Amino acid sequence: MAPRSTQHTRRPVFRLLAAFAAVSAAGGVLSAGLVVPAVAATGSLTSEGVDIFNELPADLGDKTLSEASTILYADNTPMAKVYDQNRSVISFDQIAPVMRDAIVSIEDDRFYSHGAVDVKGIVRALVSNAGGGSTQGASTLTQQFVKNVLVQQAVQQGDSQAAAAAVEADGVDGYARKLREMKLAIGVEKEMSKDDILTGYLNVSYFQNNVYGVEAAAQYYFSTSAANLTLPQAALLAGMVQNPAAYNPVKYPDASVKRRNIVLNRMLELGKIDQATHDAAVAAPVGLNPNPSRQGCLAAGTAAYFCDYVVHVIESDPAFGATPEDRRNLLRRGGLTIKTTLNPVIQNITQKAVNDGVNPGQDVRSAASFVQPGTGQILAMAQDTTYSPDEDQIGVTTLNYNVGQSMGGTAGFQQGSTFKPFTLATWLKSGKSLDSSVSAPSSGNDPFSAFKACGQKLRGGRYQYSNSEGGGNGGAMTVRQATANSVNTAFMSMEKQLDICDITATAQSLGVYKAAPTKNFLTGEKNLDLDQNPSMTLGTNLVYPLEVAGAYAAFAADGNFCKPTAIIEVLDTNGKPLQVPSADCKQVLDVNVARNVTEALRLGWTSGTAKGVGKGVMDGRQVASKTGTTNDSQNVWFAAYTPQMAGAVWVGHHQGVKSLNGARINGKRVGRVFGATIPGPIWANAVGPSLEALNAPKETFTDGTNDGLKTTTVDGKIRVPNVVGRSVSSATSALQAAGFQVSVASGRVQSTSVAAGLVASQSARSAAAGATITITRSSGAPPAPSPTQPAPTQTSEAPGIQLPTDLPSLPSLPQAPTGQ
Repeated sequence: MAPRSTQHTRRPVFRLLAAFAAVSAAGGVLSAGLVVPAVAATGSLTSEGVDIFNELPADLGDKTLSEASTILYADNTPMAKVYDQNRSVISFDQIAPVMRDAIVSIEDDRFYSHGAVDVKGIVRALVSNAGGGSTQGASTLTQQFVKNVLVQQAVQQGDSQAAAAAVEADGVDGYARKLREMKLAIGVEKEMSKDDILTGYLNVSYFQNNVYGVEAAAQYYFSTSAANLTLPQAALLAGMVQNPAAYNPVKYPDASVKRRNIVLNRMLELGKIDQATHDAAVAAPVGLNPNPSRQGCLAAGTAAYFCDYVVHVIESDPAFGATPEDRRNLLRRGGLTIKTTLNPVIQNITQKAVNDGVNPGQDVRSAASFVQPGTGQILAMAQDTTYSPDEDQIGVTTLNYNVGQSMGGTAGFQQGSTFKPFTLATWLKSGKSLDSSVSAPSSGNDPFSAFKACGQKLRGGRYQYSNSEGGGNGGAMTVRQATANSVNTAFMSMEKQLDICDITATAQSLGVYKAAPTKNFLTGEKNLDLDQNPSMTLGTNLVYPLEVAGAYAAFAADGNFCKPTAIIEVLDTNGKPLQVPSADCKQVLDVNVARNVTEALRLGWTSGTAKGVGKGVMDGRQVASKTGTTNDSQNVWFAAYTPQMAGAVWVGHHQGVKSLNGARINGKRVGRVFGATIPGPIWANAVGPSLEALNAPKETFTDGTNDGLKTTTVDGKIRVPNVVGRSVSSATSALQAAGFQVSVASGRVQSTSVAAGLVASQSARSAAAGATITITRSSGAPPAPSPTQPAPTQTSEAPGIQLPTDLPSLPSLPQAPTGQ
């Protein structure tokens, strides 16, 4: 009699042996009377085994495999793969016949002739194992498929215990696992064909180096597809599945070749290949041509930061799933095909321009984003750093300087004068023209009460400012001149005539918000709204290049703003299109307002702060531009556009407050740095060659008009049209069209230059909107003096005051400054 401890151990095993018999019978693989001897010894154990079998699940459940998602350029060339497991699921006919033969030959040569379980293997293994012999396996290829799917299910659910249980090999637990596999295998063969099971097995199998499935393995080890595998390649991969780590050809080429030849020998024995074919395959070298698929965006090269942005878009947009976890799983396991907007030609040219402007590997940073007007599609996104989580090296980071904090970027950079076009657009929206005059002193120091926000005067101290790039020397200039020369004081004069809330609304309608959320000091809530203060117009808010590029693209598109978008199309693993983030294009500016902004910014390119930038590489193309320089040149910008391409370039330090003036850039000490100094050439060297490479025509802008716009004076009053010499009806129409009331004086005045009945004078040359202008008609020229009566002369005796004969001449009036 066996010892008690042995009986205690064997009883569960015998139960499971009985259950194996039940499974075999259910699977139709045991003939009558063929049972395991130990099971036949007791009817009660057989009954218990049947009960165990009946209680096991029969449905394997979701057999969907974790599959890599592929990110593509706009021309459908691959950019990167994003995955938890590097796998591409393929169909039966996408697998080379030699690969199918090799795996069946070495893993389960009777796969197509037996059922879900193999009775011969079961009997041999159970008797050996139960009797204390060497542990043997008897898994069919279907059972192996089941086991691998169970592991995948557990991994995807984050259940490490279940994953371990799915491969448990020893003791009672190992038998229980085998038993479950068998019943599930029976269920699988009832719903799947043998070819489908074989395909599923080759898709789920692990091939080391985070490579899953035969397609990814063929790509990784041989730079080919599963459909084009040769016999030696197929045999090597088939040999790996037994022990991927031990037969890894990259690390252990000799062991992998030895195992490959075992597979070839078995194929020869089974008649799958002839002797000559076998001998040639055995003589072949390992023949590796590795094409390692680096994880995620590390493989995207110059597009790595854009790739990372695409990942953030998908993981943050509810269109791709209700929760962050759902979205992440869809991206990294769902086998998506993601076609992006990035043009590889423009991207490579832009990256070169950025690197030439600010060489990688130094403290100074540069970033550039380019957007297509009218669509919002991101054409290029580059910066002078290397994308990598290894951030202990200079110029190596995963931070994307082109985007905001919520999308993998930074807290942003002060925008400088590239914000001024938003103030200019607000000026035009208020009905004032580019030809209006504004005060342009050399500096200013205004109380906050000189400014208003949302109809209320601001409260606080004083705001002191001066000019950085442009002129302004105490006189006045037109808004057109002020924009071309980026005159700070002139724009502050404009801001004082506007409402800061309106300027904010204009900027935010064009997609410009803060790069990182801040807390509202009144409500305590966090938001991305721009800070509203007197310094807003001079660009003190923290923004990022992509949103500035998107705003300027709206100017180029006549006021049609499209959110910058990175994705054209997303297909799921079955080729079904998914919803993608919309550019949500909207007409946010009146067409004429946008055209007038462009007209003023074109002067900046031709004769203003950017007049020395990139004329050669732009080859006569029309450009509208704005430079930007913050205090002490800590951040410098260049934002500009042609009709086909808009972009923003930033240069500065990504950490701390440091001036670029006197910095060492590209091995040379620079002097004072402005927006046109470094960012301007980067922009031009990206756009000019890109448009040339694409054979883009030289399109032109449409100028704005003064229709509906008023020309104002320095004090904000509207210039009154000169109606002298017109008829009363014509003068009245002109004044009313300009927004004035009209009064006709009852009296008339003599005029030598205006005919009787026409307007001889008007009461004002400038006035507030809606003011009444009085016009006076001419009575004609005064009568000529009689020829017989001399004209009166003044004598010392005549009453009145004697005028001096030595009256000095009057001084000439001062001229308005040119702003140069």
